[in-house]
Amino acid sequence: MPCKLLLILFLFIAPSFCFANDALNVEQNIKDVERYFLQDAENLPYEDVIALSKKILEYQENYTVQTRGKTFIILADVANNKGEDSEAFQFAQDGLSLQGLEQAIKFNLLLKVADGYYLQEKYEQTENMATNVILMADSPQVLKYRLIALSYRAVTYALQNKNDLAMNDLKQVEILISVNPQYEDHLCLLEILSTAHYYLSDYQTSLTMQNKLLTLKFDLNKLANIDQTYLHLGRAYFQLNLFDDAYNAFWEAQKYSKNKNAPISVAYAELGLAEVLLKQGEFRNSHNWLLSASAKFNEKTLSKPYLTSLILLAETASLLNNKALYQHYLQLAELIAKNIKLSKKQAKLLLLLSDMYQQNGDYKNALMVHKNYLKLLQQFQKKVEPSLITNPSHMLSANDKSRNLILNLAEQSKLQAQFNAKYIAQEQIIYLLVVIVILLLITLVFFGLRQRTLRLNQVYDEVEQPLSYLVTPSQTKKNYQLNYKMARKYDYPLAIGYLSVVNWQELSFHFNDKIMLEVSKTLATLLNGSKGEFDEAGTINDGEYLLIGPHQTESEIAIKLNSLANAIKLRFFANLGDYSVKIGYAYGSPTAQDIDPYIFLSRLSEATKA
Repeated sequence: MPCKLLLILFLFIAPSFCFANDALNVEQNIKDVERYFLQDAENLPYEDVIALSKKILEYQENYTVQTRGKTFIILADVANNKGEDSEAFQFAQDGLSLQGLEQAIKFNLLLKVADGYYLQEKYEQTENMATNVILMADSPQVLKYRLIALSYRAVTYALQNKNDLAMNDLKQVEILISVNPQYEDHLCLLEILSTAHYYLSDYQTSLTMQNKLLTLKFDLNKLANIDQTYLHLGRAYFQLNLFDDAYNAFWEAQKYSKNKNAPISVAYAELGLAEVLLKQGEFRNSHNWLLSASAKFNEKTLSKPYLTSLILLAETASLLNNKALYQHYLQLAELIAKNIKLSKKQAKLLLLLSDMYQQNGDYKNALMVHKNYLKLLQQFQKKVEPSLITNPSHMLSANDKSRNLILNLAEQSKLQAQFNAKYIAQEQIIYLLVVIVILLLITLVFFGLRQRTLRLNQVYDEVEQPLSYLVTPSQTKKNYQLNYKMARKYDYPLAIGYLSVVNWQELSFHFNDKIMLEVSKTLATLLNGSKGEFDEAGTINDGEYLLIGPHQTESEIAIKLNSLANAIKLRFFANLGDYSVKIGYAYGSPTAQDIDPYIFLSRLSEATKA
């Protein structure tokens, strides 16, 4: 019966514990999402964010729509950091499908979707997304989103040859920044606008701005996505036929992408390296880089860059006189291209296919593909012609306006970076000085207390030490050397007296240790009693003693030694029975070579008087 009660009780309690544990996990997950959402997007930890997102999206019913919206934002951010643009675009679209999102979260997701369309060169959709944000973001709290949306829309207007509208948006950006100096995230705007100049074929301005961006990122220590800047820099150099500089930029992009484990970014950098080497005539090396890049694009199912790599592989195979490989890559590219809208750069695939069919004697298909190429070329020309014919001055004006805005933003960012660096440096110097002052005070207090303790100990020792105490041989040697150096330095006389019990060994043989200790104490007492105010005495060995007399002559020390010898003889006259204490002494003044007391004393001991 008790067992059944316990089982029933356990069945009631166990679910409560499980529920409490789940509640704690949910609360912690919400805190983690909030922390990552407020963190700099470039520095988000990829693996941690993915793991956290899986927990939240698997049990969506446990989390609010705001938490889920923020989860999709940080997922898009980490995907962007890895160069996984299509995944980032999909995450942003999934987040935008949620109902009841707060304004800031919705604007963030809208701009991420706009960025996805922009990278896909779908400029009308980019314009629509940016316009949605501009119409809704009308409060100071969401200024950041309005500025970015205006920048995107200005870029898409320019790319669609709507230059008057582009100028209006750029003017709004400039005004908003001038009246809101607290806005600091200029790097984001700079990246959008400088990339736009690349798409507008204004490669020199794009190159100038990418170089400024690179410098600013290093100055601000924002290096998490520096590989993307190097990649854009390499593309601008390539378009300006600066192939050595392009190669170096693509190499740096590849290196930084590898370091942060971003295979798609690595593939784009490798594609850039291959294009440069192809232009420089290094066909074999170019082919190798293309093989690596195409494998990565194919693995990540990125059809468009994969098609580009296949076209270039076909070109290198042709230049390496490998006809079979040339036709293999073209056939594979033809298959892939059926489901892709070709870009202007990829249009040359049709020319290559026409050439292949012609080589194979299939003139019908060769002619058909060539006609398709001409049609595609006409479509690209129609997109460009209106702006070149109707309003070239407006286009130049829009470009100038954009260029000037970018230069102003870069200068503001540079000044802000310099100010921040100086402020941080000054703050660090102040902290360092405070620490140094505190350490100095602690050191002074420590040494002051130590000196005080030493003085007190010295006074105590002098007061409390019994008359029977003499310093040890090592201390005696130090005292001798100190007095010797002082006498030499200040040129005053120094007399040294050497006293020995000549028959110490004999006495030690006949008497026990207790009696010999009493003899030593008595000798020490007599020696201390005979020395003057500035004299020092100490032992050298058993039964051997040293008397140091600064500012004294040999005759003065001799009188003290003679008096001391007599006092010792009188003291031990009857105390040791049939044995007496035989005293010998010598004295002298050390010369320049006598800094070692033992050498000096060896000479004195030879002249010992009994």
